[in-house]
Amino acid sequence: MSPGEARSAVLADGRALSAAMLRRLFVGQCLVLALHLPFMPAWMVGLAALVAGYRYLQLRRRLPRAGVVLRLAGVAALTGGLWLHYGTLGRMESMIGLLLGVYLLKLLETHTRRDARVVVLIGMVATTVAFLHDQGIPMAAGALMVVAWLMHSLVWLAGAATARQAWRESAWLLGLSAPLMVMLFLAFPRLGPLWNLPQAERAATGLTDEIAPGDIAELSRSDRRAFRARFEGDEPAPGERYWRVYTLSEFDGERWRRVSPERLATGEGRDLRELVAEGARVPWSSGAEPRFMAELLLEPDSRPWRPSLGAPLESDERLRWLADGTVEGLAPLASRSLLRLASSGLAPSWPGPLETRWYTRLPGDANPRSRALAERLWRQAQGEPRAFLAAVMARFGEAPFRYTLAPPRLASHDRVDEFLFESRAGYCTHYASAMAVLARSVGLPARIVAGFLGGERHPDGHYTVRDYDAHAWVEVWLEGAWQRLDPTAAIAPERIEQGAEAVEDGGEAFLADSPFSPLRMRELGWINRLRLDWERLEYRWQRGVIGYRDEARSALLARVVERLHAFWGALLDLLPGRGPVAWWVGLALVLAALGGLAGGLHLAWRRYREGRDEALRIRRLQAWLSRRGMPPREGESPAGHLRRLADSAGAAGPALRDCAHQFERLRYAPLGAAERRARCQALGRRVAEVRRRLAGQGATG
Repeated sequence: MSPGEARSAVLADGRALSAAMLRRLFVGQCLVLALHLPFMPAWMVGLAALVAGYRYLQLRRRLPRAGVVLRLAGVAALTGGLWLHYGTLGRMESMIGLLLGVYLLKLLETHTRRDARVVVLIGMVATTVAFLHDQGIPMAAGALMVVAWLMHSLVWLAGAATARQAWRESAWLLGLSAPLMVMLFLAFPRLGPLWNLPQAERAATGLTDEIAPGDIAELSRSDRRAFRARFEGDEPAPGERYWRVYTLSEFDGERWRRVSPERLATGEGRDLRELVAEGARVPWSSGAEPRFMAELLLEPDSRPWRPSLGAPLESDERLRWLADGTVEGLAPLASRSLLRLASSGLAPSWPGPLETRWYTRLPGDANPRSRALAERLWRQAQGEPRAFLAAVMARFGEAPFRYTLAPPRLASHDRVDEFLFESRAGYCTHYASAMAVLARSVGLPARIVAGFLGGERHPDGHYTVRDYDAHAWVEVWLEGAWQRLDPTAAIAPERIEQGAEAVEDGGEAFLADSPFSPLRMRELGWINRLRLDWERLEYRWQRGVIGYRDEARSALLARVVERLHAFWGALLDLLPGRGPVAWWVGLALVLAALGGLAGGLHLAWRRYREGRDEALRIRRLQAWLSRRGMPPREGESPAGHLRRLADSAGAAGPALRDCAHQFERLRYAPLGAAERRARCQALGRRVAEVRRRLAGQGATG
């Protein structure tokens, strides 16, 4: 054995592992850890380094093997670290951390080939679990690379002679498994319980169930994606893209809060079924026709809210419909999910079961100057609601009111008074809060709606709505329906038409929390095109691959069955006549086609095996010769058999001699990979030549 071949061996003997194999396992652990690291504690890297360092010193005989006490101490430290980091071991992230930690610690007790296989298999499981964090293109590409490395390690453990052979075997195994993987993806039902592990309290949007001046400006600092949407049919104009998420109707003088149906039913003495209903359509809007149909690609969210363009009306799945026009899912979103939702594009047209006085409540002693202003404007409007609201909007449009994402801090108990009469600078929350307080002060029912306005339209027609599109506006009950009223339109109409980035005074605050966002370079044409191309690709991936659920699977299988029926019908049409004869003839043709396909696959498999096993190829040649009256003699070697026949085989003689020569070289000579491959191919050609020439001679023994 040459020195180079000795270095390529990874197994020290039949069972114990060499340092090279341990390095390979450690590299696999690092690759698996890299998939999880953006979502896991950074100290996991230190754990991996400590375990690898101990194993290195143990191999250099400076440390003893890790005993049971040391390994149990490692598990205890891992469990304690995860508990301190997450505060619990019952959440999904801590469970994944426990799996990863055990995977890393397993290297301490890996000494034999069997132990190494266990490490690789745990790595496979940990790679699959990484998709609980994210299912995007980078994660899928990274997981494929990790699986290739782990497969390579398994091939090494199976006794591969060289790295090239190990990689070739790994590629072949992955290629063979690809059709099965695609078939399982298309046909296998999704496992719901796997995705219902306890989730972290993560949210796709920064919206909370209460707002005060300062909240929406914080969202404007982030480019995090909230959701994506594609419309079927008409698309809304820029000024119509109001995405309702929830309403806020309780005001304590400083903050507006959302009141849950359960709390509302208890506080107002109502039956909960009057305030919330489950089903595929909102029960309070009888006969209303949807104006927009949107397909929403939602981000994972621990909260149940779902955005809708205006009032939600119906969906193709069961949802939770609230009387205030909010729509919720029946469970938190553990992963990205598709939702088709029809909506009106307008504020809800139904009043809801609560009396309108619920929406006129104000704290008794708060904001006295605002109340006085509202009463004065009400008298000037002669008690006409639309004239009163127009006067308020006109007041916001006058100097010195201005729109800014960095307003002065409001610290007093009467914050609406402080805003209207002192600072006069703010953003949507300031103006919506002031408008709702002024309306309620004169008895007009009003509530604040939190949601999003706008969204970036991509060239392929889908919209991306981000955190900085968060917005707040007001709904006022007028003439038997809720009417949308956006005071921001009076002070900053460019915010409505062009988005938060168009506000002149918001430049410093906009994207302040996203210093490396590609949106900062959207003015550079080629960078912006690259960003849009990537987002379009990523959207198609998410929609087509991640969004492939049971409904899509059923539709695909139905299309396959339909096309098979169509193919069968077309086949029958090609036959003369109809009836049972044509049916049986068609069946015979299909069976013949299937038989041909099976025969082709069998022949391909036979050639594949012969190409990898020269002894099998020669045995089959000898069996073929035996059937033609030229069997081997008792005790005769395969090469001797072929050489003996060569003397009397005529034109096939040289090919028989060369078969014997190639077989002996392949069987007994130390060959490199390239030479072995070339001789295998030469042997295959010679065997085919022998059969062709002997068959042409009609030779028999």
